[in-house]
Order: sequence, then C-alpha cells, then structure tokens
Amino acid sequence: MGDRPADVRSLLLLFPDLHGGLRGKMVEPRVVDEQARTAGLPTTDLLLAVDPRDEPITTLPTMGLNGGAKDLLLRPDPATLRPVPWFPDAALLLGDLHETGGLPCEVSPRQVLRRALDALAGQGIAVRAAFEFEFRLFREGGWEPASSGLSYSPLTLSEVAEFVGTLRSYADALRLGLSVVHAEGAPGLIEVNVDPQDGLAAADTAALLRLAAAEAARRHGLRASFLAKPFAQQEGSSAHVHFSLWDDTGANVLRSAAADPDDETYRRVAWGVLANLPALSLIYNPTINSYKRLVPGYFAPVRASCGTDDRSFAVRALLRGSSSSRFELRRPGADCNPYLTLAAIAASIHFGLTERSIPDRRALDRYDEPLPASLESAIVEFRRRDAGVDKVLGAGFCDHYLRTREWELHAWQNTVTEWERERYS
Repeated sequence: MGDRPADVRSLLLLFPDLHGGLRGKMVEPRVVDEQARTAGLPTTDLLLAVDPRDEPITTLPTMGLNGGAKDLLLRPDPATLRPVPWFPDAALLLGDLHETGGLPCEVSPRQVLRRALDALAGQGIAVRAAFEFEFRLFREGGWEPASSGLSYSPLTLSEVAEFVGTLRSYADALRLGLSVVHAEGAPGLIEVNVDPQDGLAAADTAALLRLAAAEAARRHGLRASFLAKPFAQQEGSSAHVHFSLWDDTGANVLRSAAADPDDETYRRVAWGVLANLPALSLIYNPTINSYKRLVPGYFAPVRASCGTDDRSFAVRALLRGSSSSRFELRRPGADCNPYLTLAAIAASIHFGLTERSIPDRRALDRYDEPLPASLESAIVEFRRRDAGVDKVLGAGFCDHYLRTREWELHAWQNTVTEWERERYS
C-alpha cells in the first residue's frame, strides 16, 4: 500500500468473525496491490459459518459447508494500517468482506455495523463509542488467577506489572487509546478503558484490544480470558459500552438533556435501547455462559431500566454537559462481538428516533422489565424482534445469526456435564 512503512515485510489481513474474534492471513506486501485494494483478496465464507470451536454449523442452508464454502473477497481498509508489535517487521490491516460479485457480505459483522451506522447517518446522527472491557488473567495452562482480587488496588496491579507494561506498549503501537487499567473485585480480574472513537473505529479498537491482551498475556506465561463468568459466586467480566450521539453540526445531541428533564432526544434514544433490550440480548449476551454473569448482586443488569448515573441500571445516563453527555449500556458481557454490539445499539437508537410514540420521562424512569435469563429465552425474544431491527441490521443477517445461536443452544442441550453426573448419579 502506498503509505506502508518501507521496513514492513509482512501484512496481517484480518476481519471479524461472528464471535468477535479476528481471522485472516499473513501475506507479502506485494500481494496487496491495487487490484486487491479495490476488488479484494479471496477467503472463504466458512469462517462466518463455524462455531467457537471451528465446527461447521450445518443448519445454515446456503453458507459455509452447505454452500460449498464459497469465496468471499476481503477488501482492506487503508485507514486501519498499523504495526503489529508482537510480529517483527509486520503491519496489520482490517478489512471488509464482499461477495465475489462486489456486494457487501450481509452477514459480515463489520459490514453489519457499517449498515447500521449508515442508517443512523440518514437520521443526521453519528455515534462515538468506547468499550470498557473486563477480563481475567490466569496462569497459562489452567485456571489459577494471576493476581488477587482487591478492587482498584495498586498492590493487585503490581502482581501483573510486567503484563500491564506489555499491554500498554502493544496498545500504543496499535493506536488503541488505552487510558485506564485497574484491578476489579475478583481474583485475576482486570478492567481496561479506551478513549471514545467514531463508531467503526471504536469496534476495531475493541477487537484489537482483546487480541493485544491475549498476546501480551502469552508473552508472560499468562492467559487472558474474556469468558463472561469463569467462576460462580465471583464477579463476571463485562463489556460496558459508552456511546454518545452527534448531529451534522458536530454538536452533542444530548447537550440539553441535563437541564430539560423531558428532552425528546434523550427519551427517544433511551426508549429505543430499552424497548429492544430483550430481543437484542441475543447479541449482547451471545453464549450459554453469558447468562451466568447476569445474576442479581453483581452489577450485571437483569432488568431493562434506565436512569442517571446509577450502575444498577441496564442503561446508565451520564448527562455531563455539551461535550461528554452520553449513555452507558451495561448489559453486554466481555464475550460479546463488539461490531454486532455496536450495530445493535445503533439499530435500537434508530428505532427510538423513528417511532411515532414514545413514553414520557416519568414512564421511562419507572420502566423496569425483566430481561432474558438464558440463551434459550433470548432466542425466543429475538424471534419476536421488531421488524425495524431487520431493516437496519439486515434480514439476511438476522436469520443467519439466529441459526448460529440455535446451534449453540443445541450444542449445550446435547452435552452432559460433570455437575449432572455428580448430582444425579
């Protein structure tokens, strides 16, 4: 590529899969010529049609194994070029998947997010966001925590100081805007915060941050786990999403909400997110394990509620003036796909902005409805989703995604655990 540093000998070309991981290949820079940048490099749609263990999902009718694992084209996004600090003389590029005929791949998470952000742009709204990830550090090869569990303690951080130093170095090289690292209230539990960015860049940063954490941990004989709930009776791992909204003039659309208790934009955005939380929990909480985090008493929301600066709410409103007023969605777990999570938020906002009738502020403040407590109940709610969700996320994507979650549920239902053997033998 034209602005590629001269000392780069390899390019890592990556795209997000349905589970939020990054997939791709390492190529010589000469491979990414003008044709590759405009048409794309071939990969296979099988990578969007496998489960977390890479087993092909056989219930997808036309994609992956049943569709012949046909070609997709990965078109690099030049704006994402950056060094890979754990690979010598290498840089990475994130990209978008297209069909061989040139159309965007409708089930590709980065394309789903692009489509959702474009729908909001049609309403004159742009999103800025930042993911707050919690993750657990374990000794490599097992489940022994790498640190104690004293919240916000510098003594806890010092137990993993070498890891933190490497993570900061990697984050700087990758331009992730890492701003805060602190210990949380469970053994080995670490939280990291990044600066807010425009919608697509925010999701890219979240995906790369998880990759950087995994690589930094490996360098020090550790393992970074983004499992939502590794152990019962301990804090789980969240991915709180802070998001703000900006109009065509560059003004924060929530700038008046603090002074005006019945601000219409506030009510529309809050209602859009709340009303779609039951159905879109399938995206925010995509696995069997996700729902083991969502229990009372651990600051993990189990009901659809919204209010100002209260961590017990699923949607926390932080109304702090013209530059920093925003919402924080506290439902997603660390196992969420950041691209699909942000796309679901955008679809919810679009719903709120286009609804004819929305509740007044008192009704919003009183709203307190139960949310799905299992993957099975989330699937039921997703099947009942509003038609507006399909219009923004894409009907093809919604059908594809639902089938992948049904696959996860069936995999669990067909598994016999050690707990069952011990309890019922």
